[in-house]
Amino acid sequence: MTMPERDPTCIGRVRHVLGATITVALDSDLAGVAPIYRGQLQPVGQIGSLVRIPQGLVDLIATVNLVGIAELAGPLVPANSVQFDERWLQVQLLGEIDRATGRFQRGVGTYPGLDDPVHFATPGELRSVFPPPDDEHVRLGRLASTVDVPVSLHASALVVRHAAVVGSTGSGKTSAVASMLQAFVNGGWKASNIVVIDPHGEYAHALKDNASVRSVLASGDNRLRVPYWALPASDIVRIFAGTPGFATFANRFAELVVAARRKFVEDSDWLTLDPTTITADTPVPFDIRPIWHKLDWENRETRLNKSDPNTTCQTDPGDPTALRAAEFKPYGPGGEPPHQGPMYGVYGTTPNLLRLGLIDPQLRFFQEPVGDPKGHDPLVEVMQEWLGKEKPISVLDFSGVPSEAADVAIGVVLNLLFEVSLRGKPGGPGIGRPSPVLVVLEEAHRYLGEGASTLTRNSANRIAREGRKYGIGLLMVTQRPTELPKTVLAQCGTIIALRLSNSDDQGTIKSALPDAVTGLAAVLPSLRTHEAIISGEAVVIPARACLDNPNPWPQAEDPSLKPWRQKPRLSDIGPALALWRGTYEEDKK
Repeated sequence: MTMPERDPTCIGRVRHVLGATITVALDSDLAGVAPIYRGQLQPVGQIGSLVRIPQGLVDLIATVNLVGIAELAGPLVPANSVQFDERWLQVQLLGEIDRATGRFQRGVGTYPGLDDPVHFATPGELRSVFPPPDDEHVRLGRLASTVDVPVSLHASALVVRHAAVVGSTGSGKTSAVASMLQAFVNGGWKASNIVVIDPHGEYAHALKDNASVRSVLASGDNRLRVPYWALPASDIVRIFAGTPGFATFANRFAELVVAARRKFVEDSDWLTLDPTTITADTPVPFDIRPIWHKLDWENRETRLNKSDPNTTCQTDPGDPTALRAAEFKPYGPGGEPPHQGPMYGVYGTTPNLLRLGLIDPQLRFFQEPVGDPKGHDPLVEVMQEWLGKEKPISVLDFSGVPSEAADVAIGVVLNLLFEVSLRGKPGGPGIGRPSPVLVVLEEAHRYLGEGASTLTRNSANRIAREGRKYGIGLLMVTQRPTELPKTVLAQCGTIIALRLSNSDDQGTIKSALPDAVTGLAAVLPSLRTHEAIISGEAVVIPARACLDNPNPWPQAEDPSLKPWRQKPRLSDIGPALALWRGTYEEDKK
């Protein structure tokens, strides 16, 4: 009698069943834990690899969480004893494939019995689990255990339900995000609204072929513009003059801003607001230079008669447009006229700091556009630039300016994108519900944590809490997930976790992942570069994947040490110092 041929995909038998956790005893004649099938190694002993357990009309799919041998591991719960030399796997049930239709669904309707055969999942079977890139899915990479099987994310769940890409420095976060964004464009998503907040200037090189790239330090059409008048009055002072040390100055500045905004509304042909409803924080254009001139004038005014404003001792009226201060006769000694004006010195050095901020070339991007009461709404054009106009991706490069100014500017961008999305109606024009927006926030911990400016932190957290209802999603990229607020991380529908070296960061991500992938989470510190654990609403089942390489690559590599091998020479640090001081040196010919 001929013995039935052994199924070459069978690797062992079910030994214990504890809910969704199954213990599998590997066949004693199985060579190692990577059998060869059709000329390829099948890494069934790898954490994160998938196995198949036939159950009548369905095949159960499970992921490997633990690998062990009895002599080393001891008894395995719930067993009291395990025979010696027994090699085993512990797997977690994830879902089932209907053999009739080939369709996969999460969850299981039946559980395996003792001694049921367990098979490694072939590429053909796994393709039923992981959908290919199509009109609803965007490719991210391929399975780490089966390189022939692509891993694609459900685009709608990824964009609208928020996501996080986390990983230690050097793990490949920026490359992973660049590859994902390239996949959107290459996959036919030509009318995307993807806004990349880039504080370090890393994405322009990787996305320039399909993106609008605007920088705060660029000139002409490539300049990123964030008009100061779109900010609350307190933030305007903060970006140009720092935190004011005098409450009197802040109050007077806000008072003058209200008057200037109301005057603009009264003169405007395109605004129909009631001037009495305008506050210091209403995003209406106004010219800040006359306000500076007035504050500086009050801070240095002298009078022949201190109580009579008509006796001002002005020698030069100055020029607000040119930021040239007014001049006065010095006050006399010992109570002699001229006398100090009633507000003399009350504002301290803040007016002068405000002037220095207004002439700083690094902050020039805050002063465009100025707004014309007889023209049109400048915010429409500015926000279209932020959205990349007709490009599917917009890269907003904030590198090269003081971090406080960049943080406030990013807060303005996030706040206005949310406010406009909030008012978008399904089927109508605009963004949000009519056309969702994905905001990619690099260094997300900087803008969501306690150290961020109030405007930026509130805007980012508001998108995280409410954005999915209004069609604006957040893709947070960070190497320090522990510095993200817990409520924000809890809002992420999808987590893409690359290698994490810090134990606190590992713990944060492990607590955010479902219990079914605890074994996968344990390999976070040993993941290869560009390898990730993917879990959440955008992926069918949690997976360990090798992410696709971007083409071209972002400029996120470490600086080269080649200059150290050259002939010693003095370092030319003059240009960098000039930029730091906010000045430009003339070319000497």
